[in-house]
Amino acid sequence: MPGGKETRLLHLGEMEKLDKTLFRLEQGFELQFRLGPTLQGKPVTVYTNYPASGEVFDRHKFRALSWHNPTGKEDDSDKYCKLDLQISGSYQYYFSLGNEKSGGGYIVVDPILHVGADNHVLPLDCVTLQTYLAKCLGPFHEWEDRLKVAKETGYNMIHFTPLQKLGLSRSCYSLADQLEVNPEFSSHNKKCTWSDIGALVEKLKNEWNMLCITDVVYNHTATNSEWLRMHPECGYNLVNSPHLKPAWILDRALWHLTGMVADGKCIAKGVPPLIENDQHLNCLRKIIYEDIYPKIKLWEFFQVDVNKAVQQFKTLLTQGKTGTKSDPNQHLQILQDPDYRRLGCTVDMNIALATFIPHRYFTYPFKELTVEEEETMIHQPDKACYFMAHNGWVMGDDPLRNFAEPGSNVYLRRELICWGDSVKLRYGNKPEDCPYLWAHMKKYTEITAKYFHGVRLDNCHSTPIHVAEYMLDTARKLRADLYVVAELFTGNEELDNIFVNRLGITSLIREAMTAYNSHEEGRLVYRFGGEPVGSFVQPRLRPLMPAIAHALFMDITHDNECPIQHRSAYDALPSAMIVSMACCATGSTKGYDELVPHQVYVDQVDEDIVAVTRHCPNTHQSVVAVCRTAFRDPKTCFYSNEVPEMCIPGKIDEVVLEARTVERNASPYKKDPHFINGLPNFTMELREHIQIKDSKIIKQAGTAIKGPNEFVQEIEFERLTPGSIIVFRIASKLTLAELNQVLYRCEAEEQEDGGGCYNIPNWSPLKYAGLQGLMSVMADIRPKNDLGHPFCDNLRSGDWMIDYVSNRLISRAGACAEVGKWLKAMFVYLKRIPRYLIPCYFDAILVGAYTTLLDVGWHQMSRNIILAYGGTLRHGLIPNLLGGGTHARYNCRDAVWWWLHCIQEYCKIVPNGLEILRCPVSRMYPRDDSSPQPAGTVDQPLYEVIQEAMQRHMEGINFRERNAGPQIDDKMRDEGFNVTAGIDHETGFVFGGNRFNCGTWMDKMGDSDKARNKGIPATPRDGSAVEIVGLCKSTVRWLMDLSGKNIFPFRGVTVKRHGKEELITYDEWDRKIQGHFERLFFVSENPADPNEKHPDLVHKRGIYKDSYGASSPWCDYQLRPNFPIAMVVAPELFTPERAWKALQIVEEKLLGPLGMKTLDPDDMVYCGVYDNALDNDNYNVAKGFNYHQGPEWLWPIGYFLRAKLYFSRLIGPEIYAKTVVMIKNVLSRHYVHLERSSWKGLPELTNENGQYCPFSCETQAWSIGVILEILYDL
Repeated sequence: MPGGKETRLLHLGEMEKLDKTLFRLEQGFELQFRLGPTLQGKPVTVYTNYPASGEVFDRHKFRALSWHNPTGKEDDSDKYCKLDLQISGSYQYYFSLGNEKSGGGYIVVDPILHVGADNHVLPLDCVTLQTYLAKCLGPFHEWEDRLKVAKETGYNMIHFTPLQKLGLSRSCYSLADQLEVNPEFSSHNKKCTWSDIGALVEKLKNEWNMLCITDVVYNHTATNSEWLRMHPECGYNLVNSPHLKPAWILDRALWHLTGMVADGKCIAKGVPPLIENDQHLNCLRKIIYEDIYPKIKLWEFFQVDVNKAVQQFKTLLTQGKTGTKSDPNQHLQILQDPDYRRLGCTVDMNIALATFIPHRYFTYPFKELTVEEEETMIHQPDKACYFMAHNGWVMGDDPLRNFAEPGSNVYLRRELICWGDSVKLRYGNKPEDCPYLWAHMKKYTEITAKYFHGVRLDNCHSTPIHVAEYMLDTARKLRADLYVVAELFTGNEELDNIFVNRLGITSLIREAMTAYNSHEEGRLVYRFGGEPVGSFVQPRLRPLMPAIAHALFMDITHDNECPIQHRSAYDALPSAMIVSMACCATGSTKGYDELVPHQVYVDQVDEDIVAVTRHCPNTHQSVVAVCRTAFRDPKTCFYSNEVPEMCIPGKIDEVVLEARTVERNASPYKKDPHFINGLPNFTMELREHIQIKDSKIIKQAGTAIKGPNEFVQEIEFERLTPGSIIVFRIASKLTLAELNQVLYRCEAEEQEDGGGCYNIPNWSPLKYAGLQGLMSVMADIRPKNDLGHPFCDNLRSGDWMIDYVSNRLISRAGACAEVGKWLKAMFVYLKRIPRYLIPCYFDAILVGAYTTLLDVGWHQMSRNIILAYGGTLRHGLIPNLLGGGTHARYNCRDAVWWWLHCIQEYCKIVPNGLEILRCPVSRMYPRDDSSPQPAGTVDQPLYEVIQEAMQRHMEGINFRERNAGPQIDDKMRDEGFNVTAGIDHETGFVFGGNRFNCGTWMDKMGDSDKARNKGIPATPRDGSAVEIVGLCKSTVRWLMDLSGKNIFPFRGVTVKRHGKEELITYDEWDRKIQGHFERLFFVSENPADPNEKHPDLVHKRGIYKDSYGASSPWCDYQLRPNFPIAMVVAPELFTPERAWKALQIVEEKLLGPLGMKTLDPDDMVYCGVYDNALDNDNYNVAKGFNYHQGPEWLWPIGYFLRAKLYFSRLIGPEIYAKTVVMIKNVLSRHYVHLERSSWKGLPELTNENGQYCPFSCETQAWSIGVILEILYDL
């Protein structure tokens, strides 16, 4: 429709509940509702609360829309009803089939913004907003001048934080009176009113073309609001909301914990009194491994010919030459030989003369005398007391040693870099050694701490550490949350850590100006710039591991000389960008941004280019900043136009920004006598949010890899001139399956493809063929700098491992091959460097690749897995063995309930998770007797597949496995191939199985002819297994809730009784399970309990049965770790007091170091050592028959801990607090195991008491999965 009205079509689908889907439209649009395929031929009526022409909007007033037939005939595929949208706002629509509501949603019509006296339109996409903290604006009559800065810098909207009277905290969002203007805006002779503010807002709109917005705070008010005191019912209090009483108790407990932290009682755990950054928070839940990279010093190319330099220095001295006045900030440095000849470096002799011409190391306040005469004075106490040693520092000295104390020869050997304007203070070892000094400095410290939130420890490395400890202790008595920063020049991280630990330093100052070239500047970002790209969001609880001190990374400090003098004006922009990309505290000094010309994960692409990658684990987006530094002035120094290509793993979405420092025509710089002024002849060209084809700095090279599996892009630079930066956003395309190939795959998996894991000579094969196998080894080597390890020796000796890493992936198809090609391209450069450097650079490359690859759309992957398993549903069951789907075995009763539970969890956790219910499921077996169907042959929405599973169970499932016999299972007896499952119509319990098959996770089938247990399940668990009953109850309750909200279209399931079909609603089913569970599953502590059918079989009281109705009744009463699973998924089934006691018994009898005993050790068949190779005549253990009869499995521990956590909250705050501590203690053992395991995973099981089991899988997904779940609950 050229030149016509904008029209949007909304196709309606049956049961489409789009309440959580946003539809945005603009005023003037026409919205047409059309029938989707599922509604055609049905009597559909569309209703909306968008007002008819001339009417006023009423949210609760709906009207029916009339259908239009453009062809003049009734045609469901063409007819529509419409809305002409002229009013902004949010509107609802729904549609019905006959008299039953079927679906609906919302539409949002955007407003049109007008600015200026002519009311021209300000498009929403053009809004540029700046927030002002209103309380900082001062008296109202001063506002215009302050706000004008926003106008002049290009903003077109101002956001004021609330302008009302504030509460006692003076927080911008704690309002004492929502109707009163903040009295701080008034001056002594003029009260500020809302009319005054309104007039200013109107002036800004009409004259400045700026709009203003402010907050409305509906959610809360200040605690000292007068009106709240008069009307306490307006708040949630413990009278009108008694359910908050437990929360209030918890709040008090947390307050007391806060007090402990503030008192410094948690410092030993890595939590200082002042918690203000991620590193401190991470100390509560993890240890950041310390990444130590060796400092490579190529001595031969950077050394001075000492004899020659000394002779030159001697000659100058004998000629009477002296240096300029000594500058304490100017130290003797080696001047690099530009030709890089061995021993060709020199030193600046002017600095040498200034440095080594004798200085006074002591004060001397008397008349100059002869040496002999002056010597006599040192024995005269009244004079000698004024000869005081100057302070200074000693290069490379031990900072923990006081160089002025006895035993030091620093002054005698003239090793001190002397500061002639200061005297070194003598504290002694305790205050009594020098009372006045200690008292004087203590008072000084108290004044500082009283008025400031933090302190900076100047010259920390030369301050006696016991003195600093004393003074900081004094300071923290006045300000518990003291922020402590320090400068340390120890040159050794271990020494740094001593100061950090003893003094409780919050952040160490790191200076970008210490970098002598861009490579070093990039290394500083890598070292101090926070966690590596792609790091996981860590749980709160994790093992304590070494970390580096938190950094305050500064582009320039007040101690640094002007960077323009040492580098160039062009370098200010790229160096500022490099610092700003560091993921840590960053800072600057006034004058740097203004170019004042006087003092007031990193990849090194080439000598002057630094690339920094940052990744957000929440949005899964990465950005790469490429900066070309300009340490040397481009006007006087040569910079090559040939910039090497750069390989980017991922697809470039956009260029976020690109900027260049350029020189313009302006008057030469002249220092202003009254103001600090910067260089007028430099400016910046800036472009933002552009496509790569529009970039003036980079372009996509013609050699970039193309195709559907594109992974690597090669970028060549066009105008990356010195002083330029460019930032672009990238995306990754690895699926979970591909990620598994790149990162993992054990020996057996690799052998299936004809390969294997890399075997390190004189050591052992890697655990994984993928990058994780290498990372696990390097994680042990790196902190120790163990370059003598066989792993490093292999890298130095040849390229075998390097080629293995890349070629293994190149041999695979798709994105994996592209990762391999990228690695191979990187390794080309690696092979060119000296062999002894290869281990550290190999490590750097793999660390970068490894962390970058951990960028996967987990929600999307979870959705696909759920739908894929749904496609395999047959007989109402999910298969136990998938067999590619086409050879699946449907011989377990619990898999379908776990699948349903996963769907429920997905819907709860994932944003808009309920939308999965409408997603199509491609059915492999549309009917029980179907042959495997290709994908897309028969699709059903997921909610129909869910309903089928529920319906089939209520009808009853009874079939014999296909191809039953030894061809599919040579251990099982004939009866074991008969599969039954169903729902007991009286209790609502899931039941099934027989004594010859295993329908749950405890699925060990006997295999020993000697012991006569072949074909007999060790743990048949037939009848109603407790965890399956819990999973069923959880699913039924969930579907009941969804049905009540019209999200799930089925109210229940049907059964045939007496020839008639009856509906059993989910509500009725739910009540059946609820009403029978405790009566039939709880083993009462009362021996005379009439509900107990077999009191003679009771072995433990106060527990819950493992099953109900087993063919061997004594199995029901065995204590196993299964009922805590039901407690987690369906806690409403359990009386809290009973549940808590039962969990205490489980903890006492079943809890092991890492896992849970699978059987009560008091049981007569208990055996905690699993040996699958043992074949003897012992029925209970032969061929690993005791797989689930004692060995400690890890996955049940997650549910036990989650159950403990849940019910402890119901018991009381004291029990809850103790439980949290207990859980953390248990989990600490898992993280110790993770830290030490070369598999970087948790095993399937252990033998009794946590002993290693050689027949256990070394790492299993559910073992780690349940740990993640309890961490999530915590």
